[in-house]
Amino acid sequence: MLKHFSQSNILIAGPARNIAQFVAQDIEALLNACNHFKSVKVLVIESDSSDDTLLVLDRLKQAHKQFHYISHGSLAKKMSKRTDRLAYARNCVIDEVRNNLEYANIDFIAMADLDGINRDITSEKIERCWSLKDPWDVITANQPDRYYDIWTLRHPDWSPGDCLTQRSTLEKIMGKDAANNLAVKAKQVSLDPSWGMIEVDSAFGGLGIYKKEAFISGRYIGLDARGNEVSDHISFHKDLKNAGYRIYINCALVNSNHHIDPPPPPPTAKSMRSINLIQEIGLTLFGKDRFNKYLDLLKLS
Repeated sequence: MLKHFSQSNILIAGPARNIAQFVAQDIEALLNACNHFKSVKVLVIESDSSDDTLLVLDRLKQAHKQFHYISHGSLAKKMSKRTDRLAYARNCVIDEVRNNLEYANIDFIAMADLDGINRDITSEKIERCWSLKDPWDVITANQPDRYYDIWTLRHPDWSPGDCLTQRSTLEKIMGKDAANNLAVKAKQVSLDPSWGMIEVDSAFGGLGIYKKEAFISGRYIGLDARGNEVSDHISFHKDLKNAGYRIYINCALVNSNHHIDPPPPPPTAKSMRSINLIQEIGLTLFGKDRFNKYLDLLKLS
């Protein structure tokens, strides 16, 4: 049974690098959105900032007694790839929740990107998650216009694999524009808030709320076996799913009224001609039903 938010202690956490422009606004929005919880703490893991991020974090620490941050200095000297550093930062949060008595009473963790994507989160949106019928262990955010976080998304029909790997493979067949349209943009569909919950194998969208027992059951990994960058959420959520926890996108949990990136342009006529030319090959590669589904979504973009 889901512990009610008014009786729950929540930790807002996230990585930080060169986000001086956004972090204060996001932290304030998230604190306000969680103001009806029994208690709220904040933990930010910083590294490699060359702007005023550390100065802003110091100001937040002075302004909020529940705000803490840990700076790891220059991780890039030993971790050159961004996803490796992100995994390290998020694993630091897991370790703090597991081992630091400061967080012994935490019931939920809100893992958040702090780069502007959570500027429009509200208490109403957060609190509605506690009135849902679906028995969630992890609940993740949605965006207006189009759901953007396809790299982290895993769903057996919608996005079963790494979209960037698929894009790279398709580029050899149809070129960059058509490959990107098919592997990424066609999957960035609009999820109406009225659609409720979509169970997934992985998702994030800039904000995920985790039951503590689920959160501490996984580890983030930002590189594959060959050292290539992968979404660090994939390994983490795989661990959680293997442990029996359930992950959802809540279509009503819209965390930004304005997408952090501009909406992708519609496919050009040239791109559509390229797609039509390779349709026969695509049917062989993907199977008729899945390939036609992607094409239909693309034409409606």
